[in-house]
Parts: sequence; structure tokens; C-alpha cells
Amino acid sequence: MVDAQVPDSVQPMAEPPTQTAHGQRDLLRSLIHQLSSRVKREQLATWFRSLDVRRADDQEVELSVTSQFVRDWLQKNYLAVLQEALAAIGGQRRKILLSQREEDGFDSLAFAQPVASHPTPMSAADEVEKLMRTRDVRQAPPAPGSVGSAPAANGVPTARRHGGQLNPHYTFDRFVVGPCNRLAHASALAIGENPGCAYNPLFVHGNVGLGKSHLLQAICHTVQRRDSNARVLYMSCEDFTNAFIQAIQSQTLDTFREHYRSADVLVIDDVQFLANKEKTQDEFFHTFNALYDGQKQIVLSSDRPPVEIPTVEERLVSRFKWGLVAEVEAPCFDTRTAIVKRKAAGRGIDLPDDVARFLAERVTANIRELEGAVIKVVGISAITDQPITLGLAESCVRGMPARHAQVSVDDVMMTITTEFAITARELTGKSRTQTVSLPRQIAMFLLREHTECSLEDIGRIFGNRDHTTVLYAVNKIRERAGKDRMFKELLDGLSNRLLTRSFRT
Repeated sequence: MVDAQVPDSVQPMAEPPTQTAHGQRDLLRSLIHQLSSRVKREQLATWFRSLDVRRADDQEVELSVTSQFVRDWLQKNYLAVLQEALAAIGGQRRKILLSQREEDGFDSLAFAQPVASHPTPMSAADEVEKLMRTRDVRQAPPAPGSVGSAPAANGVPTARRHGGQLNPHYTFDRFVVGPCNRLAHASALAIGENPGCAYNPLFVHGNVGLGKSHLLQAICHTVQRRDSNARVLYMSCEDFTNAFIQAIQSQTLDTFREHYRSADVLVIDDVQFLANKEKTQDEFFHTFNALYDGQKQIVLSSDRPPVEIPTVEERLVSRFKWGLVAEVEAPCFDTRTAIVKRKAAGRGIDLPDDVARFLAERVTANIRELEGAVIKVVGISAITDQPITLGLAESCVRGMPARHAQVSVDDVMMTITTEFAITARELTGKSRTQTVSLPRQIAMFLLREHTECSLEDIGRIFGNRDHTTVLYAVNKIRERAGKDRMFKELLDGLSNRLLTRSFRT
């Protein structure tokens, strides 16, 4: 029987991870090293990424993670593994306590990398990928905030009319138009030419990496080009929320409100992060009304349509739909081919047609991945002084999953039963225990995200459950992922595994 305790109350860490005792850091490195030989790589990345040694002596070792969900799962499923790994380090039996700490961004796998793995020498392709990634980070413009930058002392970003935080490449002439994005592009173009008159507000939604931010920033560039005096504010929803909180703390709400409600164009990216932020929603509601009544342009983006954003007030959802709601879908083959050619041309390369078609066939869901494939091919060609051929392209993307396969219901069910060590009968049964109900909700979420199954279809898979039950489960998982970084990483890992599984079958 393994001795372990879960503290009744969770206390914040006395020190951040970078300031803990040297001996505890050595213990963490050794522990991750031992775990890497005892669990699969996917499990290590899913469950142990935020693991830290909070306290250690001859009798006890207290380990902490940043998620209650992960803590509970380790307690139920990996406690014996942790005990075995700990015993292998010190050769003595010590009690393990598992606790939760505040989110701090600490990555134990990255911290322990020199010990936890013994990588083989990088291939030329890997070296180029690392080189290109480093170069792009150094040369890239600052991450989008507002067209003012970081909040000043009073909580209000400093306004800049000339795109201080905009990507100079995100313009309409660099945007590849296809059936997947034609409506969103046309409406964005109309707004850029005549803000406040057509499609107000514009709500653009779609999965990550499909060009939503490109369209939003293109609007900003166009408005500024036509009127250099226009007050254009572009920011993420998180930046708006942080500025609002800072204004409350510094008692400068009036300044905050004047700043945002006097804008000519307000552009908010990733508005789904308003979920679970009641006070921010209320403030945004009044900001929206002030701008709309003044015939000022509002542009919003999200990874889902307005009605599917959980816990957002109905009055806001209604306003999001007042103008035009436009979806950006995954690009078709011809559009992907054009994107590949355009990305290569931007780097001064005329990509052969057969290479462009090959890359477009391999990556279908995400424009960012398409660009990454182009960067890799162009970079390896330049470093190795080889011509860009189909053979070179094939060697560059070898190992990448082919992006045209479909995820099946069986893929989802097998992934969940394997990951959570439950049977298919339990997964589709009536049990309401946490160890079964949560994996069931995650399965419903993944089926909704990665298959064509309707809510009714998913309900039938899980024992003829009502579609409202499925919708509740999907929204609950989305809500939890928005609040819990480790849980979101779990979902992302499962999604990647699903895609890889379907690509290889």
C-alpha cells in the first residue's frame, strides 16, 4: 500500500519554481529522468509537465502541479509509479504528498531536458527548422496587443496610429482568397474601405491558424492608410481584460473608458476569452454600446460562433450577431496550393508546381503548418545547396502526418479508453463516477470537434443520451480548458494523437 496524502487546503507556493532549493531541483531532474523510463512519452507530457518538488526531507516528499484535475489523476493512477521512481533515486521509502499550486508557467520537462533524455544528433532538417524558428522569432514584429502597446501605469495602452503592434505582412494583398474565406475577406475589405457603415459588428470565427488575425490586422492597416488620424485599437481579448483589471486597481476607470469608447475602430481578437469573466463582459457590453451608437466600427474574432461561447451573457451574444457573422473554414486544395506558392514567393522562391501540390496534399487543416513546411523546404535547400525538388520536399516532411485523413468515432473511443484506462462499456455506460464521467465528457467534446457527428449522433453513441446532455458536456470541457492550462494541454495532446492515429491508418 502506497502512503500518500492530498492536503485538504491548497496553499500558494512560498517561492516561485526558479527560487526553490538547489537540492530540490536536483531531485526533480532525477525524478523526471526516472519517470521518462517508466511511462510513455505522451503520458509524461500530459500528466507530469508542471510537476515540481515543493518540499523534501528524509521522511516526506511533497510534489505539486498547477491543476487540481492533474493532481487528482496522479493520485488515482500514477502514485505507485511516482513512489517507484522516487525509491530508485534515494533507495529509501518516503511518503509522497500531492498538492496543487498556483499557475506559474513552469515546465518540468523543459527544465529537466539535459537529464530526462539523450537525444540523437539533429538531422539537417531538424537543424534548419531550429535555425529558421530562431530567426523568425528574432525578426518578427512584437506580438499583437493593441495598436497601442502594453498597458501604461494607469491601465490604458498608449495609442499609436501607425500600427506599432501590427504585423506589416498582414495586409489584404498578401491574403489568399478561396471558397473557405471569401465571405470573411469581402466583408473585411468593405469595412477597411468604409468603417462603421457596413457589417457592424463583424464577427469572424474559425479554428486556429486559418487567417482570422490576418484579416483583422488587414482591416487596421487599410483604415490607417486611408485616414492617418483614425483611432484604431487592435488587441487580444486578454489584453482588454488585463487593461480593465489594471484600471480598476489604479482607480482610473474613467480614463480607461474614455480611451476605448472614443476609438473609431475597435478590433478584438479571440473574444472567446470573455467566457467566465462577468465584470469584463459587463464593461465590454457598455463599450460595445457606446461605439455602436456612435457608428464606430467593431470587429471581433473567435474560435467558435457566438452562440457556442460558454458562459457569455445572452445580451452580448445577441449583439455579436447584429452585424455579420462570417466563418473562416479550412482551405481547399487549390487554395492551399496558392498559399504555399505565395509563402514561398514571399521568401523570394518560385516553388515548382509539383512541390507546391505535394505540400498542399500533406497539410490541409492549418495555414501556419503550411508555412512551416515551406520554411523547412526553402531553408534546407539554401543550407545544403540543393535544388527544390519533390524528393527534397518529401524528405523534409517525412514523419509529418498527412493532413487529409478523417478522425473516426472508433479513433476517439480507442484514444479515450487507452488514455484513461477504462473500457468501452464503462465509457458508454451509466456510471457517474469522476473517473468515468470526465473521460466520457472529453470523448463527447472530441467527437464534436473532430468528426461530423451531430449532438444527436453523439448522444446515441453514449447510450441514447439527450442532445442537451452532450451540449452541456461539450461546453463544460471548453470552459474548463479556458481556465486550466494543464487540462487544455491534455485536450491538445489527445487531439494531436487522434489526428496522428487517423493519418497512419
